[in-house]
Amino acid sequence: MSNVKEENSTADEPGIQFDEIEGEVENSEIENDSNISKQLREDVATEETDTLSKVQEKTSFVSQREIISIIFSKKTLYHVLVLFVLLTFFGIISYTKSDLASSLILIFGYGGSLGYFVTAALNRFEEIKNLSRSQSFTSLILPLSLSLIFSSFIWATLNNETYGENMKRLLTWGYILIFVLWQFAQAWWMRVPFKEIALRQMSKSPENETSKIGILLNLLSPFIWMLVGTLCFYFVSTQISGFKDNFDYLFMIFWVLLMMAMGSITFYLLRTMHREFLYDSKVAAFSGYFALGYWGFLSYHAGVFLYSMYNDPSFLYDLVFMIVTIMLVIYSLSVNVLRGEARRAHLSPTNHYIGKATGLMSRHNVIFYSISFTIAYGASNFFLATADTSLIGGIKGVSRIAHMIVLVSGILVLLIVNYNLLTGRGLISEGFVESIRSPKHN
Repeated sequence: MSNVKEENSTADEPGIQFDEIEGEVENSEIENDSNISKQLREDVATEETDTLSKVQEKTSFVSQREIISIIFSKKTLYHVLVLFVLLTFFGIISYTKSDLASSLILIFGYGGSLGYFVTAALNRFEEIKNLSRSQSFTSLILPLSLSLIFSSFIWATLNNETYGENMKRLLTWGYILIFVLWQFAQAWWMRVPFKEIALRQMSKSPENETSKIGILLNLLSPFIWMLVGTLCFYFVSTQISGFKDNFDYLFMIFWVLLMMAMGSITFYLLRTMHREFLYDSKVAAFSGYFALGYWGFLSYHAGVFLYSMYNDPSFLYDLVFMIVTIMLVIYSLSVNVLRGEARRAHLSPTNHYIGKATGLMSRHNVIFYSISFTIAYGASNFFLATADTSLIGGIKGVSRIAHMIVLVSGILVLLIVNYNLLTGRGLISEGFVESIRSPKHN
């Protein structure tokens, strides 16, 4: 009996060992499968990261040829001509300072702006897009028809005996609001061309090196443009006898103090935000060259603000700058639209694809939105130069407030652009307000 038990026990031992070996094989296969899947996930993540970096690299710049094709396209040529003809008409009648001129600017300003805004919104339909973007005069049928309809409605409302005066007062305040809001908007839009220049300079800078170009340009840009402004003031004083008496040592002291105060405050906040990252070659190149360009815009408004403290605001200078601003608005909106489309196209093969929706604007209707916005701004500008604005302290008060808004908004935009750069590169993670606070723990 004992021999039989021993034989049975010895016979069972190989089976037990075989089960153990089989279990070890299965465990090793599971571990290998998990390692393979983990490796695959890491490879996919690495591939997606590389793809995203390539997408960011490709969408950093926008083709200037595409922008020019939007601004100077033959399909939108007649619409741009309508814009300048309408603004020229507003400028001519504004010199009359008459009630009729004010009424015409109210009627056709709002009417034209609403007409082109609705045209832009309707351009998502293929038939309307083909009609309004043709190379013939027929492309003007829809926007001009809509503009006349809105203008007729506004004319009828203004001539109503019951609420005509209240409507006129409401539309007047609407122009004042548009004029003020435009100052915020142009400070934001003005960043686009200088940001494009700064991005190109950043791409030329080497990685992981130190540079003082950011410190130097952020520190010297206000001083450089202060000297340029001084030369401009001297030239104006030789051409305008009324300003020659105001261009004295006291004026120059105020000019220097204004630019130095703005420059010092901005540099302190930028230095607090960047900390040691301002010495990074990439960050330094972007921040420095952006400051060099953007301070030219700020110095213009600082100079006009100081000029209006001594003289009535010159709408001749504002008219010239308005034309530049109009082209800038079209340029800025076009850049944003093209960059969004490029990002969407490059992300389409990845898991980060954001869909086909183009949002409010596309390359086909951005010109119509731009025309709508600039008609509203141009009309508000000429209306304030024509109408009785005593209810808001006169046109001089409006001009001063407007330029002050631009200066404050411009400094804020300069900080926001630098903040977006730092967060986009993963250098800082705190909020915007927290990033400019000093000390950080307060």
